[in-house]
Amino acid sequence: MKKLVIGNWKLHPATLAAAKKLAAAISRKSKHVAVICPPPAFLAGVVFPRLGAQDCFWEPAGAFTGQVSPVQLKSLRVKYCLVGHSEKRKLGETDEIVNAKARALLAAGITPVMCVGFGTKVEQDDLEVTDVLKTQLELGLAGLEPAEVIVAYEPVWAIGTGKNATPEHAEKMAIFIKHKFGVGKVLYGGSVSPYNAKGFLDQRNIDGLLPGGASLIPKYFNQIINL
Repeated sequence: MKKLVIGNWKLHPATLAAAKKLAAAISRKSKHVAVICPPPAFLAGVVFPRLGAQDCFWEPAGAFTGQVSPVQLKSLRVKYCLVGHSEKRKLGETDEIVNAKARALLAAGITPVMCVGFGTKVEQDDLEVTDVLKTQLELGLAGLEPAEVIVAYEPVWAIGTGKNATPEHAEKMAIFIKHKFGVGKVLYGGSVSPYNAKGFLDQRNIDGLLPGGASLIPKYFNQIINL
């Protein structure tokens, strides 16, 4: 079964030429559906069948210096957009802001990928983790049709640390998110690599992955999207 793999390039690479080269090295034919999220400065110049954005603003236009609206992203063929990533939440993004961004994206015809898991700790048990997710999703999904939103479970302690949640733990969280909130698709993110990706992809309720660093290495990303 085809799953969804969204590569988050974060603030890489340094030049448009390098971004184009990276995108060109990613397979156009793969077992799973591949999406790449370049930095916003490169979205207009990178060619790939399915583009995603790393963030957006919640207003379509106006006096908002430095912001990028969902309407503008739509004009660049963007199909998916991350909201609520832990790196944004760390800078102060609230669940209410995440909700506003998701609303604006849906209005523009872009699928929000709502990241949850900020505030979780490696020593927490499953019930403590679901308490964190419950709060984030109740506020983040307020007034939305959950089936139109993709949720990415990213335990913050596993992002860029080399530590991983187990596939079994991620599967439990995916089941909770789907059954509690009616979300259609749940992805897993957090130090995803070619060496652990299959364990997550083999889980019935995990519908794909959100790799970060591995998406910047074409060999690794191509392996993941073909597992």
